[in-house]
Amino acid sequence: MPETAHTQAVAAIRKLGPLRVWSLLVTVFGDLAPDQPINGPTISAIMTRIGVKPEATRVALHRLRSDGWILSEKQGRTSQHRLTAQGQQDSLAARPRIYGTRAQTGADVGLFLMEDGNATLDPAAFAEIAPRVYIHAADTPLPPTAMALKPEKLPPWLGPQIEPRVLREGYASLHAVLADIEEKIDTAAALTALDIAVLRVMIVHAWRRLALKHPDLPRAAHSPGWRGHDCRRLVTRLLGRFPRPPLEDIRATQSAL
Repeated sequence: MPETAHTQAVAAIRKLGPLRVWSLLVTVFGDLAPDQPINGPTISAIMTRIGVKPEATRVALHRLRSDGWILSEKQGRTSQHRLTAQGQQDSLAARPRIYGTRAQTGADVGLFLMEDGNATLDPAAFAEIAPRVYIHAADTPLPPTAMALKPEKLPPWLGPQIEPRVLREGYASLHAVLADIEEKIDTAAALTALDIAVLRVMIVHAWRRLALKHPDLPRAAHSPGWRGHDCRRLVTRLLGRFPRPPLEDIRATQSAL
């Protein structure tokens, strides 16, 4: 596939929202090197292709080291970076939401009532629909002080109630970009390993920054215009079309440039 299609795809994803370099690096590690080290030149090649300046990458790596996300060590003239045990644990915890393919159906949700109206709960697991009342996926463990409720059916007003405008619009924009990528880049054969790595990182990052901000509820809980489930299907298909390349193949591509 012509390089312009790949470049346009990366640029289109970049336009979806602000790019926090440290968060993008978390995606690089989580998708391309969840359980092995990745060297500095390979990281630089990926980030440069995305359009991130080297100094911004260095600052972001320093932040991730300071926050306990990565470890870095010198091997000759090259630095090797890997996720810490805590970084691996946090990355592993997010994988079902990012890479999971299940499509929740029906009305498989739960409700619960909290004693404390000022409780701070994970927005990736629970959404407040009324004071002290929260909705969640049926298999999500509840806070220890919660009183479980059982909804008989899901009313049509629920979707707009639990869908922040920024997420609803974000999914609509992401869906349009992913559908365009699926149409225009129909094979990985003409892409280098570095091209595929960059495309995967951008797709996963754009999806991750939305999917981890709300509970994983069935389609029946959402409004007809909600594109979250459609985006999941597109992400699954695209990541299957562009499987994660081995790091040695990315390094080989980088060396050939």
